[in-house]
Amino acid sequence: MRSNGPPYRVFVVDDSRTIRRLIGAIVEETEGLVLAGSAESAEDAWDVLRQPNVDVDVLSLDIELPGMNGIDFLKKLMGVRPMPVLVVSGHTDASADLTLEALQNGAIDCIQKPDGRPDEIDRFIADTSAGLMRAAQSNRRASAPAAPAASQTSGLQAIMRIAQGGGAAQTALAGIDPDAIVCIGASTGGVPAVCKVVSGLAPAPFPIVVVQHMPPTFTARLAARLQQTTGLPSIEAEDGQRLAAGTVWVAPGGKHLRLVKKSGGYVAALSDEAPFSGHKPSIDIMFESAARAAGGSATGILLTGMGRDGAEGLLSMHRAGAYTIAQDEASSVVYGMPKVAASLGAADQILPLDRIADAALAHISGRGSRSVRRSMGGRNG
Repeated sequence: MRSNGPPYRVFVVDDSRTIRRLIGAIVEETEGLVLAGSAESAEDAWDVLRQPNVDVDVLSLDIELPGMNGIDFLKKLMGVRPMPVLVVSGHTDASADLTLEALQNGAIDCIQKPDGRPDEIDRFIADTSAGLMRAAQSNRRASAPAAPAASQTSGLQAIMRIAQGGGAAQTALAGIDPDAIVCIGASTGGVPAVCKVVSGLAPAPFPIVVVQHMPPTFTARLAARLQQTTGLPSIEAEDGQRLAAGTVWVAPGGKHLRLVKKSGGYVAALSDEAPFSGHKPSIDIMFESAARAAGGSATGILLTGMGRDGAEGLLSMHRAGAYTIAQDEASSVVYGMPKVAASLGAADQILPLDRIADAALAHISGRGSRSVRRSMGGRNG
């Protein structure tokens, strides 16, 4: 429940009567939530929600609807009446694709419908209750779809683009730390945030490792979405895979990912152990391994999300000499994980989303420039 206020009012949109009734019951049994109404189609929901006197704080949205689909409805809603939206998805690849599109168009978070197994109802009840509370407590302004950023060319990107000319540019490019690696962790509201940061890091002459809290069926589709939106090769990591530069490596849902340093670079090590910090994959586990494997060659970035996963790991990276960034409150959909990291003193910088990639690139190219100056007998900067 919001501080000194009434419970959050939830509106449910789903073409399944069973799911509508189940979510309605979950809402009524969750402290701090109350059911505001429901609809079986986007058209019916729009007729209700466009009324100025209808009080709704958070929407539960099935994206596979008859008539107007959930994506078109979401875009229409966000253009007129922005509100926190929790996507309720099926288990198919098509559902995962639609869910990721919804998350990039203003939805806060996603959960999956039960698949018929006996333990799935308990999982769905817990996920729905927690997901609706996360959405209701989110930063609505930060969750709105971001306008495309103006094209900017960082120093490192400029070096990469003119490197074919040889001379000083080629020398600077060669001076970039060959062990450089960027590690990104995100949770609620993280899909558009990760896409924005990764896009800003291109062409990325280093590996980029991403842990985004997501169900197992979604992370491969997230990798595909990252490749589509950023132009960088993006792959769901496999155990023992060498992490090539210029590629985004996404931790698979339901597995922990650790970095292992081996001759010539880094290798992904996956494990099936219990959740850590409440999550699997855990950002803490990935960051801790980066601190050990990469030390000062790593850059750690902790983005929007509920809870504290990643905060202790970012602190370990900071103590190991890595460059660490936490997203600021104003641009975070949920200022949970970055806030804890800031309170621990884990972040070298606390930055708005649209400045994170440039700061990371400036640091990496700065390290490279210092290496070049040392090799040329110049001052150690």
